[in-house]
Amino acid sequence: MVDRCQRAVDAVTALGFRLFLVLRTEGSMNTHGGGRSTAEKLALFRACFSGLTQVYGTFDLRSGRALQVKESVTDRVILRHLQGIQPYGVYLLNHDRTRAAVVDFDTDDTAPAMRFLDRARDWGLRGYLERSKRRGWHVWLFTAQRGVSAAKVRRVALAILTEIGEPRTEVFPKQNRLAGGCSFGNFIHAPLFGAKVAEGRTVYVDPESVFVPYADQWQLLAAVERVTESRLDAVLRALAPITSDHNGETPPTHPASTAPARTFGLPPCARRMLMEGVTEYQRIACFRLALHLKKAGLSKDMALICLRAWATKNRPTDSKRIITPDEIDAQVRAAYQATYRGCGCEEPAVTPFCAASCPVRRAESPQHSLSRPQSIPASSE
Repeated sequence: MVDRCQRAVDAVTALGFRLFLVLRTEGSMNTHGGGRSTAEKLALFRACFSGLTQVYGTFDLRSGRALQVKESVTDRVILRHLQGIQPYGVYLLNHDRTRAAVVDFDTDDTAPAMRFLDRARDWGLRGYLERSKRRGWHVWLFTAQRGVSAAKVRRVALAILTEIGEPRTEVFPKQNRLAGGCSFGNFIHAPLFGAKVAEGRTVYVDPESVFVPYADQWQLLAAVERVTESRLDAVLRALAPITSDHNGETPPTHPASTAPARTFGLPPCARRMLMEGVTEYQRIACFRLALHLKKAGLSKDMALICLRAWATKNRPTDSKRIITPDEIDAQVRAAYQATYRGCGCEEPAVTPFCAASCPVRRAESPQHSLSRPQSIPASSE
């Protein structure tokens, strides 16, 4: 294992140095084996890392202090970045649009970034992993060239972070729009800074190959899969609770998951609630899910584990907090203490997730639906 890690480090260093040499030749306007001219590389860089054009960020190479430069983003600015002379940081947010989103994992542990990449892939989103300039990893989501709603891509990224248990991770842009006192937003350091490329940093790495940098960074950038606004809309529809009004459209379905296909006989509403989480009535939803898990044959201990994982997917509205482990324990205890026949199909916590084809819903009439027992604390959610 140690030998493998050392080989990976050696490969990163050697490949990083070769990339550095390639980038250093840009000052003389030479081309390299990829056949792209300097002008083509600059155009490709702009296509991937553009935002505001009248201001950019940088940092002092000696002190590391971040600086803002209120000057135009010219080809010379980008070229000096690629040559390792002066770093360039991009202000991604332009009005309320962005051409990329970046998730900043401020840890050298690769596990959180990998979980994000895997979950994003479940939603049909391709992320690209960059080793940052000093510490940690950046996951880049490149969007359509004309840009997408910053609010939408941020909502999707934050939802994925919540799903994987990393809700405090920063997402760039940090705002949904430039308004009020927010003139520029926050900049993110652009990849391929020549002075760091030699160290195997600020380059995109292949997670499937021990995080070794891609041999041709320019080819990778030329072939990136971009996230469209329609893809974000589809993800957000799937993330939101389904209402009775779909404007004639088919209700969205959850993307394919890497989880085992077995459903333990759960009805559609319970499967959707477990997969997607809820935005309101968390305690009621928890109680009903516990009943379904009990009917499916899970032990109380297994139900507790399942529902604690489910809670990480919840996205409470109106700044409400996520249901706590103690509250989950209380709902599970109540569900497992007695026998309840109803499935709660008429309860507001359940109805948004109901499917017309559900056999339980067809069989359960209103008079058979049992209210939540009085022992369960009422929810204000």
